[in-house]
Amino acid sequence: MSTLTRRALTSATGIALAASGLVAFAASPSYAAGPAYQMPFSCNQAWLGKTYSGHSPSIQSIDWTHGSTTANQPVLASADGVVSTATTLTNPDGSYRSYGKYVVIDHGNGSTTLYAHLNGYDVSAGTRVVRGQKIGIVGNTGNSSGAHLHYEQRYNGTVKQSVFDGDPFQMGSTLTSRNCADTTTPPAPTGQWRAQVAVESGGGLYHAVRNADRTWTGFGDVQGVTGAVPGGVRTTAEAGVNGDTHVLAVTNEGKLFHSIRFADRSWSDFGDVAGEAGQLANITQVAAVSSGTEVQVVVVADGKVYHTVRRANGTWAPFGAVGNPGGAPVTKVALSQTGTDTQVVAVSGGTLFHTVRHADGTWTNWGDASAETGVSGIDDVAVAGTGGDLQLVVTTEGGVKRYHGARFANGQWVLNDLSSVVPSGVTVTDVAAAQVNNELQAAFVTTDGRVLHTIRAVSGTWSPAAPVDLTGVPGTRTGVSITGTYN
Repeated sequence: MSTLTRRALTSATGIALAASGLVAFAASPSYAAGPAYQMPFSCNQAWLGKTYSGHSPSIQSIDWTHGSTTANQPVLASADGVVSTATTLTNPDGSYRSYGKYVVIDHGNGSTTLYAHLNGYDVSAGTRVVRGQKIGIVGNTGNSSGAHLHYEQRYNGTVKQSVFDGDPFQMGSTLTSRNCADTTTPPAPTGQWRAQVAVESGGGLYHAVRNADRTWTGFGDVQGVTGAVPGGVRTTAEAGVNGDTHVLAVTNEGKLFHSIRFADRSWSDFGDVAGEAGQLANITQVAAVSSGTEVQVVVVADGKVYHTVRRANGTWAPFGAVGNPGGAPVTKVALSQTGTDTQVVAVSGGTLFHTVRHADGTWTNWGDASAETGVSGIDDVAVAGTGGDLQLVVTTEGGVKRYHGARFANGQWVLNDLSSVVPSGVTVTDVAAAQVNNELQAAFVTTDGRVLHTIRAVSGTWSPAAPVDLTGVPGTRTGVSITGTYN
C-alpha cells in the first residue's frame, strides 16, 4: 500500500480543505424514463386492485376486479410494445394451471407487462401492439378462484410496483382508467439531483426525498409497498444509479436484503441477497455506493469486512473477504467512489482504517487512518467521494464530538472539528453522508430521536444542522442513510 502522509492539523488545513475544490463538477448521469403505462382497461372504467401476503410471484402483482361485471371485460395493452408471449399453461390432463391463458408484452429497455387468467387472447407472439389496443378478455383460467385480471409490471424480469398515468399504484385502491384514445404521454420529470433519505425506526424503514429546491416529500413506509423484511430492519444503505435508488437493508436476523426505488417512484420487492452473493453469518453493517452502472457493497459479518457487486444486469458477485484490519471486531464500515477507485473505511477497536479497491478488482493493504489524522476513539464514520478526494464525517466520545475531514487524492489526510455545525449538547448515535449535486449532505440521528440534516456547499461553508420533519416515522429512530440520485 502506498505510504500515507500526515498533514498537521492547523487552521491552515481547514482553509485548504475549503479551497481545495473537493467536490468535482461531474456531469449529470442519464436516466431512462419507463413506459408511459396506463391501466389495462377501457377508458373511464373504475377497477379495484389488490394483493395479498404470499401472492405469487410477488406482492407487487395486482389482482383487478370490476364487481359483478369482471368476467369477459376487455383487457388493453398498458403501453406500446411487442407481444413476447401469448400462450396457455395446462396440466397433463388438460386442465389449466398457473397463469392459465396469459400474454406478455415487451416494451423495450427491460420493461414488460403480464396479463394472466384470461378467458381468451387476441394476439400472438410477435404481434406489435399500441397502448389501448385490446389483447384479450378477463377470465378465470389457471390457478384462479374467481374472475379477475392478474397483472404485473416487470423490469429486467423482476416484478415492480405498478405505475399508471405517472403515479405509483397503492394496493387496495380503486382507480379509474385513463387508457383513452386521446390520452397523451405524461411529461417526463425534470431531471435534477435529489437526496434520497431512509430512516430506520422500530424495525421499520421510512423514505423521503429532498428535492433540489430544498423541499422535502413526506416520509413513507417502505415495507408497506415492498413487503416486510423478515425480522425487521436493523440498518440500511443507499446508492443512486442512473435515476434509480438501490436500498440495502440488514435485518435484525443478520441477513441482507435489496430493493430498488425506480425513477418513476415505484419500488421493487425486497429480495434476499444471499441467493446470489452467498450467505454470510451475522451481518451487522452495510454500506453501498454507485460505480458507473454497478453498485459496490461492503458489509460487516461476524466482525469482518466482506465485499460484493451488484452488476448492471441485476446479478450479484459472490461475497469476498476484505479482512479485519485492527484485529478487534469491525463495528462500522463505509465506502465511496473517487474516480475509478472504491475507497473503504472501517472502525475497529476505535481506530479508523482505510483501503482502496481499484477498477481492476485489486485491493491495497489496510492503513491506519487514525494515525494519519491524530483522532482515535472513533465511534462512527460516514464518507462521500468528491472527485479524487474522500470526505469523512466522524464521531467520537460516544457521539459527543463530531469531525469533518478528507483524504486527498495525494494520500494526505485532514480532520477538523464540526462543533460549529452540530451544536454542543447533542449526542449522535448514527451518521450518514453523500455527495448530492456537488455538495456534501450529512444526516445525524440523535439520542433524543431527531434526525439532523446539514449541507457543505462547494465553497466549503456549512449550513447549521436542522431537524428533519419526521412526521410519518413512528417509534424510536435508530439509523439513517442518504444518497444522491439524478432523476
